[in-house]
Amino acid sequence: MSGVLHESVERGAAAAAEILDCTLRDGSYSVDFRFTEETIRAVLAGLENAGLNLIELGHGLGLNAGEALSRPSLVADERCFAVAAETLHRAEWGMFCIPGLAEPDHLTRAAGAGMGFVRIGVDITDVSPAGRFVELAKELGLRTFVNLMKTNVLDDEGVVAAVRRCAGFGADSVYLVDSVGGYLPHEVEELFRRVGAEVAVPLGFHGHDNLGLANANALAAARGGARYVDATLDGIGRGAGNTVTEAFAAILTRHRTGTGYDYRALAQLSESVVRPIPRLHDDRTFQVLGGLTQTHSSFFPLITRCAEAADVDVFELMTAVAEVERVRPTEQLVKELAVSLRP
Repeated sequence: MSGVLHESVERGAAAAAEILDCTLRDGSYSVDFRFTEETIRAVLAGLENAGLNLIELGHGLGLNAGEALSRPSLVADERCFAVAAETLHRAEWGMFCIPGLAEPDHLTRAAGAGMGFVRIGVDITDVSPAGRFVELAKELGLRTFVNLMKTNVLDDEGVVAAVRRCAGFGADSVYLVDSVGGYLPHEVEELFRRVGAEVAVPLGFHGHDNLGLANANALAAARGGARYVDATLDGIGRGAGNTVTEAFAAILTRHRTGTGYDYRALAQLSESVVRPIPRLHDDRTFQVLGGLTQTHSSFFPLITRCAEAADVDVFELMTAVAEVERVRPTEQLVKELAVSLRP
């Protein structure tokens, strides 16, 4: 393939990707779930005016998570429903949904309030809980995504099998999720090409920025055939943050004009509304090491606590834990590994 033709194919693939903005969902982790109604309205309106069609909001862990975990959002789910319905005139709004935190009636109520899409989040090592929620979501007329959290813990063959199963449930799209921000761009592109060749369902990509590669990985996913790419204004999000909406919109424009996204308006929205919001402290050493060892940020407190109790280096312990169990390490396992690291 000639260089010119190859470049053209790459540009076409990248430009085909659609941004799904999750500033108001993933970004809520960064503000301890305290987005105000004023901020929610401003972001929703600004994103729609800039050409985005898919906008996610609500608690970082999805429907009913605040109540289930006793960590409520400042603006409750039902109020988010009303604000989104009142503010958006063209774009679809949706929420995240983790089976077990959310029950079917929570999904039914959200759909009744006008929600257009739902994203059902499950660990890629056990996708079975998604089945009944996909079935219900389709009955409710929702565009239905399944997000395969911690995609990085399986090899390509395992990812293909998980995606195929979710497609069998009836999902409209399946997301591959770099929960730890540890993928490299060539790995992402190769993974999307492999999965896309094996399963016909449209794919999405959700990346984190632990190694500073979220935007590059998003582009790699698009070049590999991803139909949807998650992003947040100013990259705000859990831990190291996410692909940057305004920058990725500009990247898509760089690959092919006429994407429909006003990246300048997005940059202004990011600068005026999101950047001024105070955020929780982000420990860069933890985030970088988490990306390198592919350790999810939710396990940082447990690893830190066990390292301090055993008087061992927390990052050596993080590495040891990642070599044994990256999906759901137990406290007992971490304690045993911490003891084993003692001189």
